[in-house]
Amino acid sequence: MSSMAPASDRAYSGWRRERYGWFMGLTGWQAVLCGLAILPVVLAVGDGAWAFAFKVLPVSTLAVLLVALPVRGRPAVRWLADLYLYLWGRVMGWSRWRSMASTGLASRRELAALDLPGGIAGLRLHDGPPFGPMLQRVCVIQDPRALQWSSVAQITHPGLGAVDDATRNAYADQLGGLLAAAARGEQVSRISILIRTVPDDGAERAAWVADNISPLAPDVVREISRQLEQAVVAAAVRHEVYVTVGVSETRIRRTAQQAGGGVEGRARVLYRHLQEIENHLRGLGVTGVRWLHTEDVAAAIRIGYNLAETPALERARQEQARGLPTVTGVPVGAAGPVTAPPPAPRSYTHDSFTTVSYTLLLPELPTRVGALARMLAPAEPGERRTLALHYEPQNPASASRQVERDLWSAEMSAEVRRQRGFRVGRAHHRREAEIAAHESQVVAGHTMVRVAGAVAVTVPSSWPVEDHAANLEATARACHFRLLRLELAQDSGFVAACLPLGVGLPSRSWG
Repeated sequence: MSSMAPASDRAYSGWRRERYGWFMGLTGWQAVLCGLAILPVVLAVGDGAWAFAFKVLPVSTLAVLLVALPVRGRPAVRWLADLYLYLWGRVMGWSRWRSMASTGLASRRELAALDLPGGIAGLRLHDGPPFGPMLQRVCVIQDPRALQWSSVAQITHPGLGAVDDATRNAYADQLGGLLAAAARGEQVSRISILIRTVPDDGAERAAWVADNISPLAPDVVREISRQLEQAVVAAAVRHEVYVTVGVSETRIRRTAQQAGGGVEGRARVLYRHLQEIENHLRGLGVTGVRWLHTEDVAAAIRIGYNLAETPALERARQEQARGLPTVTGVPVGAAGPVTAPPPAPRSYTHDSFTTVSYTLLLPELPTRVGALARMLAPAEPGERRTLALHYEPQNPASASRQVERDLWSAEMSAEVRRQRGFRVGRAHHRREAEIAAHESQVVAGHTMVRVAGAVAVTVPSSWPVEDHAANLEATARACHFRLLRLELAQDSGFVAACLPLGVGLPSRSWG
């Protein structure tokens, strides 16, 4: 949720945490575990067994610290559990990866199935029924783990650098309208926007020059032009923007059965929302929307893992546009990386590239439209930066219940603090004010949206990746944002930040 300043200086604030602790910042399970940890000490003191109390006190104190002490976004006990799972996966060899296509032993059936490492190994790509007036085949992504069906569009947008404040505010209003419409429909479970700033391969420019160069041009002019193009292309970048729309299996199951059942029935239900989303995207200034078919989605995944594939794919697209015989896209079985060693604790290596991923922490200070643009500017040629924003609109009834829970939690926390003699601080008063603002917005007919951001920087493995990660962190601080490095989960962070699959926002049941 956000509050808005006057139209000439629009700002967004009022971001709320996923869940609040009702006493001293502790969640329910943390409070229960802390109570159980100190219970032996309390019982011993009550019985006058002071010697036993002093013996148990260090153990109880250590248990409370492990449960309640936050360390870089996670409790200490969660760090221990994650570290154990990370080391166990390395010992058992579960985190080492090699694609079936690279072995040369894969059958035709295996090459037709998606072959990806890690948490996205269960994804499936399906050719949906014809969509739109051109009867194009749109890829439908099935995520059995999240019970979600998604489609991906690659869009063309002129950017925000040359627009005025009024246009930016209009774009922001249109984005809010898109999310509100998705919430009212109660079937769209997630909308993800991913922007990749990649080095320009020069293929499009080379194709244009080949079509337009004069055969009478002097050799010296050709050589000067070639040198200038090399210098410009080496420093040039281009943006790839993807929008992923997903619907929940639990919400569409009955409607999908009425539409024919199976993959086609679910695809038809998903298609009903794609045209609406596309209309809202046009209002956001988007000049082109292309819903990707299966091979295009595989190519987007492949480029995410291996930047070196970009020039060949772009040359194939240019040849196809000129009517030349060529093969575009990527086979589904070859979409993933060729090899990927066990992920390091602080980075992820895939093929010959290394990625460092972060989660984007929403700022406490108000932000403005376009505040994240600087984070997408590479520090030097050859570097790729990506930004993904995952939105999960809540239906109005769910948002109303959430606000009621927040109000109850804030009032209970303040009352407990006063009864125990603790001071109700400024942060708690600010939280109460934000919840009151959320309540007024929900009463006015608006809704709430869960949002998560992921940022990543990718460089060749031979480069000093830590230097590039430090540059990204510095850029984020200059934009008044904070980044939290995804320690022990860099492979999952890579998926959330770099692949347009709509994966990246965990369910509310996760800690």
